[in-house]
Amino acid sequence: MTAVRIEGSWPGPVTIRKGWARAESRPWNDAVSMAHLRLVRGNGSGFISECVEALNEAGAAAVLSPPLPRSAQQSWRDAAFRPHASLALMRRHLNQAPPPGHIVVEGDRDDLPEALRIDAAAFDSFWRFDASSLEEAIAATPRSVLQLVRAPDRGVAGYAVTGIGTTLAYLQRVAVDPRFQGTGIGRSLIRASARWAKKEGGTAIMLNTQLENDPAIRLYESEGYDTLDEPLEVLISS
Repeated sequence: MTAVRIEGSWPGPVTIRKGWARAESRPWNDAVSMAHLRLVRGNGSGFISECVEALNEAGAAAVLSPPLPRSAQQSWRDAAFRPHASLALMRRHLNQAPPPGHIVVEGDRDDLPEALRIDAAAFDSFWRFDASSLEEAIAATPRSVLQLVRAPDRGVAGYAVTGIGTTLAYLQRVAVDPRFQGTGIGRSLIRASARWAKKEGGTAIMLNTQLENDPAIRLYESEGYDTLDEPLEVLISS
């Protein structure tokens, strides 16, 4: 048996502790039976390996890391993690952004079920958000906003989540209902995100997207984003 202590009950969110070291884990999403592991304190390969062992014993089919730059991967690789998915890391300076071509409004918690419906329709099973991952994206920064483009039936046609720390902002998610893709809603949400971040005092905004998602990368580039030299990787241990 592993020496770490698990607080909570898998497959719900759990905290894993060993002395000072602490990690948080949850299911990757509700469609993929893998665990997402995030280190809070401590990053040694021994602690990571013990977390994996504990999650495997609890029933997780595999364990995935957060998106990591190569410079932050060594402890994970020493714990027998290997690359699973690559993400382009992109950045845009927050100079003046053009106005959105659609009416973009701020949403609230009542809009989250519609946002999740869109997410499930717009992304494949591995990359889709569930309720926990959407909540995590909203709570990842001290300030965040849910922005929406409404559909003609007053539902939601597309949504974005943007957050900011001090001066660096993050476009955490953009998703458009497939019924409305190709109408410029994604571009409008990207612009609204940049304008909100600038209003909140941001000087730059960052995002990541699948490295092979050429249409998304071209869209972001056309909106002033540059692809950074070092991609991110999600690592896996099974």
